[in-house]
Amino acid sequence: MGSGSKQERTARAQLIFTMLLFGTIGTLSRYIAMPSSLICFGRAFFGVLTIIAYLAVRGVRPDREAIRRNIGWLTMSSVFMCFNWICQFEAFKYTTIATSTLCYYTQPIFYILIGSVVLKEKLSARKLACVFAAFCGMILVSGVLQTGFHLSELKGALFGITGGFFYAMVVLINKYIKDISPVNTTIVQLALVSIIMLPYSGLTGAFSEVSVTAVGIICLLVLGALHTGIGYIIYFDAVNKLPAQTVGILSYIDPVEAVLLSAFLLHEPVTVYTVAGAVLILGATAVSELGGSGDQAA
Repeated sequence: MGSGSKQERTARAQLIFTMLLFGTIGTLSRYIAMPSSLICFGRAFFGVLTIIAYLAVRGVRPDREAIRRNIGWLTMSSVFMCFNWICQFEAFKYTTIATSTLCYYTQPIFYILIGSVVLKEKLSARKLACVFAAFCGMILVSGVLQTGFHLSELKGALFGITGGFFYAMVVLINKYIKDISPVNTTIVQLALVSIIMLPYSGLTGAFSEVSVTAVGIICLLVLGALHTGIGYIIYFDAVNKLPAQTVGILSYIDPVEAVLLSAFLLHEPVTVYTVAGAVLILGATAVSELGGSGDQAA
């Protein structure tokens, strides 16, 4: 096997690791007794500190010129990222990890629909059919067909769907960010999210609702430093070395693992529907051969 194959195998292993890491975000959030805005602030703040430390160790400085050229788009994407994260963590609070994950991963559907208008991307029947099949798989995995929606679950589902929409907007806006590395893009986005979320948390009274526990603080540190800082570095390094379709297929490890992990730690049911849904999701994405690289991690 040549060096190229070895590099691709390493990148694939990195991507699988980060997808498994991102798949634990919902479960981890259950142990953080804080308002969603503060979770978002902590995640972004500790994430950006981790990336700054990483760059300092490597002796690399942020590309100020590239950042300056793209600051408008970076700011816009950061605002949408704030809405995206808040909705994601609100969904986790109001409904199960399975249901919130399903609704959040409507992002590809929103992206396809918005991209067909804004980016003039062609909608092939194959792509639409595979997205629909994957979406059906997510319904099976979620368990919604068995349990239905209660009022709280409906609110969580709506937050999840809205989060998926804002996620799609972040990915779409990132298409307009040119000639800047993913690490530089991420460090600016996380810094701006921190700057936005801190005063927002104060204005909405989030600090008065905080329940400070050792477990909660540790989980927030892990979410920021490991899942966001280190996770994003590894994720983007892998994405840059892999074909888009490989990234697209492996990205579905995240939602499937999130549902399965929540079953063991949070006692959500795992049924034959869960297994069938997981198979349908991975099978649909594999057949499509059109998985996109994303541009944005979870």
